[in-house]
Amino acid sequence: MSLDIRVYTKQLSDDLIPKIIKRLNDFEMVCEVHPTFSFNDQEGFLPFKFRLTNPLFDNLRDKELISGFELFIEDFDFEREKQNSQPKKSFWDKLLGKKQVDQPLISPDIDKRLKDCKKMLVFVWHAGNSFELRFAQMTSAILTELTDGVCTYPADDIWYDTKDLAEKSFPEIKDYELTLLKDEELELFEFKGWDEGF
Repeated sequence: MSLDIRVYTKQLSDDLIPKIIKRLNDFEMVCEVHPTFSFNDQEGFLPFKFRLTNPLFDNLRDKELISGFELFIEDFDFEREKQNSQPKKSFWDKLLGKKQVDQPLISPDIDKRLKDCKKMLVFVWHAGNSFELRFAQMTSAILTELTDGVCTYPADDIWYDTKDLAEKSFPEIKDYELTLLKDEELELFEFKGWDEGF
């Protein structure tokens, strides 16, 4: 089963990539993203090479691994999305000339944060894959912080507060990884080179 997190941003440029990697490395790992990655043409799987600096299991110590998530980037037009979400007037409402009641897209507070956003990034990971979750959640949180963006987990209709989002996300990821009590439950892929695949 696949899950996703969405991030809405006002701007998006490749200048953010080294900042994202630097920030990811603050969370008990040393990582790098695929060398050809660019926000300008990304669609599909985005791999990361990494080594954990404080692994939960001994078999992960000093291993270079590869993981990632699927990343899709779309244009976002708040006004169009809001207009498309408005309830349609019934035949009788039209006949009686009732005015359309303006409904928020999400809520007044979230709408205020979304209205200047121009891009939507969709981070997709597969349930049960600890490292895909780690990279999808941490990268989306860091990008949200760096761009003063808006982050949501649409499956549960959760809209996150931007402040300290990465710091709040990391303990949740660690707790999830601890629930994988046995080493055998971790799906590991050792890094063999960018062109080697998994």
